[in-house]
Amino acid sequence: MRFLVGVLVLALLLVGSTSQMSFAQDSDNDGLTDAQEKLLGTDPNKPDTDGDGLLDGEEYFVYFTNPLKADTDEDGIADKQDPYPRWVRYEDLNGVTTTVDRITQGPEGLRLHQVVEVKVGNVHTIDWNSFLNPNFTLREARFTIKYDFLDPNRPDYTGDGYYKPVDTNQMEIVLPSYEGIFKATIPWPGQAMTISDWVYHLYGKPLKVGQIYEFNVFYHELLRWGEEPFARARAEVIGTEKVPLETKLGRREYTVYVVKATLKFATFKDPFFRAFLGPEPELVLKALFTAGENSQTQTLLRYTTPFFRITPTKSVGFSDFIIAH
Repeated sequence: MRFLVGVLVLALLLVGSTSQMSFAQDSDNDGLTDAQEKLLGTDPNKPDTDGDGLLDGEEYFVYFTNPLKADTDEDGIADKQDPYPRWVRYEDLNGVTTTVDRITQGPEGLRLHQVVEVKVGNVHTIDWNSFLNPNFTLREARFTIKYDFLDPNRPDYTGDGYYKPVDTNQMEIVLPSYEGIFKATIPWPGQAMTISDWVYHLYGKPLKVGQIYEFNVFYHELLRWGEEPFARARAEVIGTEKVPLETKLGRREYTVYVVKATLKFATFKDPFFRAFLGPEPELVLKALFTAGENSQTQTLLRYTTPFFRITPTKSVGFSDFIIAH
């Protein structure tokens, strides 16, 4: 009897051990277990499923690229040769906004393409293209904004807009809004980025603790409301830390650079803004970048950005975006 019990215990241990070994097995040594490859749809017997020169595990965990596509962002440059290979989705922790971002190099130079969906009562989507200088400051922008109104008596509305340089010191702005098309020509300082993609001004920079970057941030809604549309931004890499990230393959810890950015605005004329932000208005933002050795592995994991709501009832708040992976 004791012999039979011993055999059963040993058999259970062997089965458990075999199951554990099978679950952790990495047949092609690409950094993904066979079980993880099944979840992603990659080939467990082929270390580089898409043939782009990057191991499947590197693509998913390090480069944040798609191991099933040799050219994740579809810009004609294979992921291994592309300094900005990702096409990533960010989700607002408030459940209000999602954005899908990619950076491409093409005939028109460096471009940041963002597709944004905002759900605050009415729904509006923005398909935005920022054409950038080599230092990631804005050269011009073209975009389409679509408004889907809750009021069935109010027709939905789609409009095209742009920022177009008139000369080196002026920018022409055409902005579709809730009230129709807004147009203006304004002075344009150097070192400027839009408020929604301020973090990308830091994207190609060699981040290190103590480094400080200064630039201008522009927000077109302030211009439409008669306020000074520029804020002076000061971003500092204040340290490194380890942060967990939930992925479809489970939780993983990343070492990140922590960037703190302070945006200082001119005193607002609007009484709500003055009450909310005070006589010397400033907003403090934060961004987390993976501590990669070059821009290819440096990934924006999380960031906050302020908003001044695109509605007749003005309001101020923050969106806290985290990468969905």
